[in-house]
This record gives sequence, structure tokens and C-alpha cells, in this order.
Amino acid sequence: MSLHLQATRMFGFCWAAGAFLAFAVQPQPQTAVPTFASSQNALGDNQKQVGRPVAVEIPAVNYSIGGKNKVEFSPTSLMPGAHGQGQVKILKDGGVSVDVEFSGLESATKFGNQFLTYVLWGSVPKGRTLKIGELTLKGDRGRIDTTTVLRTFAMMVTAEPYAVVSHPSNIVILKAASSANDTTQAAVAQVELLSDAYAPPGYNYEPLDTSSGYPPELIQAMNARRIAQVAGAEKYAVQKFGAAEDLYQYMTAVAIQEKKTSKQTLGVAKSVAQSYEEAREMSIRNQQNRK
Repeated sequence: MSLHLQATRMFGFCWAAGAFLAFAVQPQPQTAVPTFASSQNALGDNQKQVGRPVAVEIPAVNYSIGGKNKVEFSPTSLMPGAHGQGQVKILKDGGVSVDVEFSGLESATKFGNQFLTYVLWGSVPKGRTLKIGELTLKGDRGRIDTTTVLRTFAMMVTAEPYAVVSHPSNIVILKAASSANDTTQAAVAQVELLSDAYAPPGYNYEPLDTSSGYPPELIQAMNARRIAQVAGAEKYAVQKFGAAEDLYQYMTAVAIQEKKTSKQTLGVAKSVAQSYEEAREMSIRNQQNRK
């Protein structure tokens, strides 16, 4: 049965289910957290204002030289206790493996309740910045073990609201560095970062109850929904937002029915977050075009 047909048949139940799930993640009393603007001012570390967005410089490394390359991540002033180390190696099929373990990580919500996770990025000198992957988090530790098509690139870790973001935020907590005698260092990548992308300056989201028992993918989908709403997607990206809403209602209905969240539902949750992210981006573009 197609996803669209399943969603249609469950339509009457979806609204009640969505309300139930929203209740399950009702916000707790909010504690004082740095505003998005104050986090931006604290970033430093060779970052300079380029209107909006912001840019940060990170050394790029040519990892195609040699089979295995040790990589270390140094913290920025936003999270001085964080650290990361691992290796990058060329695989037999030509791909590039990135395996890094991180420690000393604090909750991403310290930068605002819209931030829930951390993402590793790779940036090519004078080129694009691509998402390498989301860190798997456990306590104050994190890990990423994945592959990328990049060969010569800089790496950094940013706090993000959900894993499906398409551009890095300006909350950079770690940057990859190479040793002074490392001849594989190639150049410096200047990476554009999004500033005030997920909330107006000074705006504070209510905290989500991440202890509700729902997996991170579902919580991130809920987060993407409210961020799209704050961005005006209901008004400025009507069709995109409406399609995301339909998928969201289906997701919540299935999540309540399942005793244990299935891989299929986790996949739907990622699609929900992606749909809301696209609606958010379209809303911002449409509002800018009207100015």
C-alpha cells in the first residue's frame, strides 16, 4: 500500500493522534539559555561577519595522500571542553572513510532550545560545503563512522536543530586541524554559516521533552515543524508546508500505534523533517523576494 493511500485512510484518526503526541512532548518550564544572537557573538575563532551569513576559515587537508590519516578536532570557544580524534582513510572502491570519536560534548540545547543534535561537515576550498553526517550521541560522547566522496576538504562540527539541514549553522563547536609538519595540508576553506536561520534574534523556543520515549528522529521532526511555523511557512510556502503537515499527521498516527518504533517510521520521520526544512527555506526565499 502506498504511503499516500495509507495517509488518506488514516486521515480521521491522524488529528487526534497528532494532538496526543504533541501532549507527550509538552514543554517544561524554560530555563535561561543564551539567545541565538549572544551565541553568534561568542563564536570568534577567526570568524568574521560577512553581513549575513557568517564565514569561518578552517584548514583543508588532502586525505588522498597516504592510506590512513589521523585527524584531530580542536574546540572553539563555544565548547572548550570538547575534543575529537579519529582517522580518515581511502577505501579500495575509491571512497573516503571518516571515523571519529568525540568527547566532552554538552547538550546542543545550551545554544537555544531549537538545537538538538550535532552534524559533521566537509568543505572544499573555493567550493561547496557538504554534510558528512550526524553524530551518534551518548551522554557527553559522540561518534561518526561514515563515508564521503570528498578528498581534499576541511571539517567542522556544528549544533543543528535536526539532521536534515542543508547548510551549517554558525554554532561551530569543533574544527579539524592538521599538525604543523603535516604535508597533506592543502589550503584554507572559507565556510559560509547560517546566522539566525532558525529563530529571529532574541527569540526563545520552549524546550521539547526529549525524555518522552520517542526516538530522536521523531523529536527532530516535531522541532522542524515548529521552526517552519516560526519562519512563516504556513503563509509563504503554503503547498510545501501543507504536504509536510499531511506526512506529519501520518507519522504521529503510526508512532502511537506501534509498540516499538519501526525503521519505516523512522524513515518517515526523516522525510517529515526534510519536508518542513524545504518549506522553511522556501518561506524565507519568498519573503526575501517580496522585499
